[in-house]
Amino acid sequence: MHRRQLLKLGLVASGTFAVGGLARVGSRPAAAQIGSVPTVDRLVLTNVVDNIYDVFAKAGRLDSITVQRTPLGPAPLLAEHGLAYHIESHRGAEQRQILLDFSLTEVNLFNNYKSLKVDPYAADALILSHGHVDHYGALPVLARVGQGKFKTGTTVYAGGEDTFCQRLVVTPSGTVDQGRLDAPALEALGLRVALVKQPTVVAGHAFTSGQIARVTDFERPPAAARLVAGPLDSACAVTHFGLTQVVTKPGELVPDIFQGEHATAFHVRDRGLVVITSCGHAGVINSVRQVQKATGIDKVHAVVGGFHLAPAPDEVVAKTVAAFKTINPDYIIPMHCTGLNTIFAVQRELPAKLVMPSTGTRVLFGA
Repeated sequence: MHRRQLLKLGLVASGTFAVGGLARVGSRPAAAQIGSVPTVDRLVLTNVVDNIYDVFAKAGRLDSITVQRTPLGPAPLLAEHGLAYHIESHRGAEQRQILLDFSLTEVNLFNNYKSLKVDPYAADALILSHGHVDHYGALPVLARVGQGKFKTGTTVYAGGEDTFCQRLVVTPSGTVDQGRLDAPALEALGLRVALVKQPTVVAGHAFTSGQIARVTDFERPPAAARLVAGPLDSACAVTHFGLTQVVTKPGELVPDIFQGEHATAFHVRDRGLVVITSCGHAGVINSVRQVQKATGIDKVHAVVGGFHLAPAPDEVVAKTVAAFKTINPDYIIPMHCTGLNTIFAVQRELPAKLVMPSTGTRVLFGA
């Protein structure tokens, strides 16, 4: 397996930036610089909140992973249109815990943390994939309840300024407000916020993809997604419209290209990359290719997360599945916004690779 240095690691968030003209965040280094891609011996990925909870989902040992399900109990799990993970990794005697995304509502997140016996305040780091409320919704409450409980210096890693901008979805029946996460408020509660636009190691075990290059000809951001332009001197005015200069006034809507969305990944010893897309607005294939490029590792052990293909036409789903065949991951674990259309297509074309989603699923990778 070929490896090379992870691109542009280190002090990628050492500058200061403004969020909507509010207090500064992200003025600290995002991670210490390292010389090689981190490798873990074992990875336990728990789907804390997902769109469905299937008590009949199959569990068991597959070729090189173990899938555990959570049965009905005295404190049943709750599902919603949202996503949250707890990730535990091991390298020798060293263990790390990471929280990735934070569902839509605190009711579901806290209920499921308790039912799954997850202590969120033991986390070594928090990662937020992007700024949609079904991924950050419970984070402000978690930060408030956890004030003084999180480890000193616990950092929320975000992929760009647009994570903290106002987002909307324009539909035929009206505009849906996706809200806006307040980064200075998180810092006031004791969490640190760091922007990591380049691939960055997190807690010594995980790494983020950095902002995702758009290399496919069929993956496009949702046409209905919009950002609200901020004041001219704010980050939300100028920083996430790609290479095109956008002239707009504060309060106007502009197309959302999800420039700051990033994926999370691990390199599992003797297995390959586990790539977690979360929502995949930048494209699930683009996300995987970005991680491969950033690490120099071609072998993909698993692709996990929301692929945002539920509203996609059949042609895009077919091209995505064809690209999966080329990448040839050992497992595909779709969640959240992937859509039954895509799950059925993977089941038809790559049945041995598919692990069906369900809230409370634990997947064990590695030794």
